[in-house]
Amino acid sequence: MRLTSLRVRHYRTIGTAEQRLPLESSLTIVGPNNTGKTNLLKAVALFFIGHENNGEYDLLSDIPFGASNVKSSLLATFDGDDQNTSGSDWQFFQQLDKLFALYGRARSESTFSLSLVFSPSGNPVYQFFPNLRKPVDASKQTQISRLQRQLVSELISMFAVHYAPSAKSVPEIYEEVLAPFLRQAARGVIDPYVDKIKEELDAVATSITGELEQAGLSHIKASFSIPQSRDLLSGFDFNLSDPHGTPIFRKGQGIQTTSILASFLWVSSEEKKLGKSTIWLLEEPESYLHPQLMETSRKILDKLGGESLVVVSTHSLSFVPQDPVSTVGTSLVDQSTNVTHFSTYAEATENIRRSLGVRFSDYYNLTRYNLLLEGKTDRESVKWFLDIAKRELIDWPRLYEASRLDFGGTGGLGGFLKATYAIIRRERAVVAIFDGDSAGDKERRSLQGYFGAKNVPFDPGHDFLILRDRFALEGLWPDGFILDAGEANPSWFIDLSTDIDGKLLPFRVKDQHKTELLRYLQERSEAESDFNWASQWVKLMDAAEKALTWHEERLGKLD
Repeated sequence: MRLTSLRVRHYRTIGTAEQRLPLESSLTIVGPNNTGKTNLLKAVALFFIGHENNGEYDLLSDIPFGASNVKSSLLATFDGDDQNTSGSDWQFFQQLDKLFALYGRARSESTFSLSLVFSPSGNPVYQFFPNLRKPVDASKQTQISRLQRQLVSELISMFAVHYAPSAKSVPEIYEEVLAPFLRQAARGVIDPYVDKIKEELDAVATSITGELEQAGLSHIKASFSIPQSRDLLSGFDFNLSDPHGTPIFRKGQGIQTTSILASFLWVSSEEKKLGKSTIWLLEEPESYLHPQLMETSRKILDKLGGESLVVVSTHSLSFVPQDPVSTVGTSLVDQSTNVTHFSTYAEATENIRRSLGVRFSDYYNLTRYNLLLEGKTDRESVKWFLDIAKRELIDWPRLYEASRLDFGGTGGLGGFLKATYAIIRRERAVVAIFDGDSAGDKERRSLQGYFGAKNVPFDPGHDFLILRDRFALEGLWPDGFILDAGEANPSWFIDLSTDIDGKLLPFRVKDQHKTELLRYLQERSEAESDFNWASQWVKLMDAAEKALTWHEERLGKLD
């Protein structure tokens, strides 16, 4: 089961205007202090408190300040596998179908919503159909109440939610999150040997009793009892060697934080064995981390996001993902939290860049190696091809490590380079890739003239690469693939033609069909039995790897 979104109203700094968190994949929340980032994290955790509440929600502190006659409300959307009869979600969907039937409805998709509203007394009230009247039949009403409560409890039990506020220390997080699973793992090994331990202890007790008898104290009998296996292991020493082993809590705060983040991967795998979906709510993980550890921790969190849902609030550019879909921002509008969604990475990091006094290239989350691309489809296609190349064992170590950033179009990339390249070139290995169409060629000419006037190097093969003459990214695939796509789907193209030799001429694709064409080309490529289709792609990536290597050597000389 997966949580895919959460809508929040009337909770702490979130006011009447409903705010939505997209949670189809891991999410990063950025924004200035006191704009509601923490409250959004707490809202996710709050949804899973269950019917008991246990003091997690308090009317005095959780209703927006100054508000009256309002109720805090959350609406979560979930998705699961309702087709696999042997899967962990099957029984839940069977029961959910019964609830639909009691309302005279039939479920048509695997996505469903559950609302949580807090009563005037602060009690949590969950409902699957908050806007529908219950049937008049009293027996059906009883069935609905009983079944709904059962489903809520079952749904919540499918998730393991861990909230790590910035105020919580590493030892506290260790004891709450990691230690219980260590004890559980150790118990699994110890339990089969408990009887043997008792036998050995009984033998020791018999020996002591015999000695007491010989000493004239026959009325005294010795015995040993052992605690339950869950208590037998009260704690573990978590040691780190570098190379000298010392307990983790004697290391620096940065190493402690990074090591605990690494342990979350194991915890997630253990919870997955228990059939649970894990959610990590991490507040400002950059605390105590210097830049090198930030990059290491970001990689750990990226991997953790592949195993679980990770929601992070941060002030650090290092933790902002390159895909703007995975980031939301917070601001205050009329003293209430407003969630902003971004279309580019530059937008996602603007408010952070304004407030941080760090290395210039850090403002843009540039790493050791960087590819700058025109648009989203370019970035996604390059990622797709590099994933394939890695499986083919092509040796491009710098490309595989490189960050890939897009700027919403040719003009966006050109504007970014004009504003920053003279500086970032002195700090990072950066290569821009332009389409070979008229827009890309025009921008390339403009940039060469602009930087030439400023005596800033901007040379082909080093600072930028340009694709096949007069072709956009799609021109990296074989002409036959394009022509086949046009024959099967002529409505995708504005124009598509060949010359008298049958060679493909520059073509244009309708904007609304570009994604479909790229998907067709990728699927066609993956179905090929050899790698011959990739010759133009390989040529481009060879050039990019060579350019990144050149910059690496140049920057090494500057150091």
